[in-house]
Amino acid sequence: MKERRAVAKLESGLVLLVIIFAGVASYGFLRVAPSTTTTVTATLGATSPLSMLKVALILPIDPTDNSWNYQADSAVKALQQAYGFTLNETYNKFTGTDAQPAAVSYAQRGFNVIFLQGIQYQTMASTIAPQYPNTLFVCVDCLARNASNVYLIWLDIGGAGFIEGAMAGMMSQSHIYGLVGGGRVPSIWAGHEGFKAGVLYTDPKAKTPFQETYEAFSWSDVAGATKTANQEIASGADVVFSSGDGIDVGVLSAARAASTQVWATNAYTNLSSISAASGNNKVLLASIVVDWSIPYSAALRAYVGGAWRNGFLTASIASGIVKVQPGPNVPANVKALAARLQTDFLLQALVIGFQTDPKTSTPVCFEQTTPVGQCTDTGTGNTAAQLNYLPPL
Repeated sequence: MKERRAVAKLESGLVLLVIIFAGVASYGFLRVAPSTTTTVTATLGATSPLSMLKVALILPIDPTDNSWNYQADSAVKALQQAYGFTLNETYNKFTGTDAQPAAVSYAQRGFNVIFLQGIQYQTMASTIAPQYPNTLFVCVDCLARNASNVYLIWLDIGGAGFIEGAMAGMMSQSHIYGLVGGGRVPSIWAGHEGFKAGVLYTDPKAKTPFQETYEAFSWSDVAGATKTANQEIASGADVVFSSGDGIDVGVLSAARAASTQVWATNAYTNLSSISAASGNNKVLLASIVVDWSIPYSAALRAYVGGAWRNGFLTASIASGIVKVQPGPNVPANVKALAARLQTDFLLQALVIGFQTDPKTSTPVCFEQTTPVGQCTDTGTGNTAAQLNYLPPL
C-alpha cells in the first residue's frame, strides 16, 4: 500500500494537465463526415448586446449521440433562449477540413461568434481566423492558436476520471477493468489515466496492466466499441470506462447485454436524466457531466464586452464546469466517496497532474505509446496521473 500511495506524490517536474503540448495542433485527422444538417433558430425579441449577436455552432457528429454533440447543442440552445441571439448549427463535420467551408461561410456572412466543438478543428481555426479579425472562433478542447481571435476552451477530465476509477474500484468483483476511448487525444488520455489512478486508490487487488483500447480517432464507431467492450468483458472486466460519443453507446450496449453485472460509464452528459437513455440505468456507474453553457456564456460575454482577444478558459471540476454524477443504482457509500472526492477537487485540496519532459514541456507519458517506467499500469509503481495526496479511505 505504501508503494501504491507513492504513486500520488507530486514530483518537482509535475504540472497541471492544462499545459499539455501545443503539438496537438497537428491533429487534422478523423474521417469524412457523411452529411451536414443546418438548423436556424429565430432571434428573440430582447434588445441587448447579446441578443444582437449572430452565433454558429459546428459539430463533428450530431446531437443524437447523447454525449459530446448532444451536450453542446443543448447548451447553445439554452443560451439562445436566455439571450435571444440568432443561432445557426452545422452537424456532421468530422474533420477540420470538412468544417472549414462552413466556418468560412459563417465568417463571411458576418457571424460574430463561431463555436468549434472539438480538437480536430484546432488547426483550421488558426488557419482562417486571421482572415476574419472581427469574428471570434471558440475552439473547444483546444490548446494551440496563432491568432488572437481564437478563444481556447481546454477540457480537463483527469479529476473526473479519477473519481470514476475510485468508484469502480469499490464496485468491481473481478478486479479487472476495461477502458475504451474514441481517440488518443490529450483530454481523453488524461481521463483514462485518471481512471486508472482512481482504481489503484480503492482496489489494492486491481489486475494490471489495464485492458485499454483507443478506437483510432473514430468517436462514432459504435460497432467497434461494442466489439472491444465485449472482448474486455469476456476477459473478466466487470467495469468498463468509456470516454464519449458513439463509444459510450457501444460500451453501454455491451454492458447491458452481459450475462453478469457489468458497470459502464459515459462522458459529457448526465445520462440518467435523458429519458431516451433510461435503459442504461442498470449498468451506469457514473457520468462525467460537462456544462458547456458556462464557458460558452463566458466567451459570448467577453465578445460583447470587448475583452475577447487571446481568451482562454479551462473546463474542469475546479472551475465548476465538470462534475461526476453517479448512476441511480450505485450504492450510497460509493456515491458518498464520489461526493467527497469531488468536493476536494472543487476546492483544489486534491490536484491531479502529469510529469513533463523539461526539454519539451510535454507530458512524458502521453508521448509513450508503449509505456515504460513510471508510465506503466502497475499496482506497485507509478501511473501517469499523479496527485498531491490521497485522502484516507
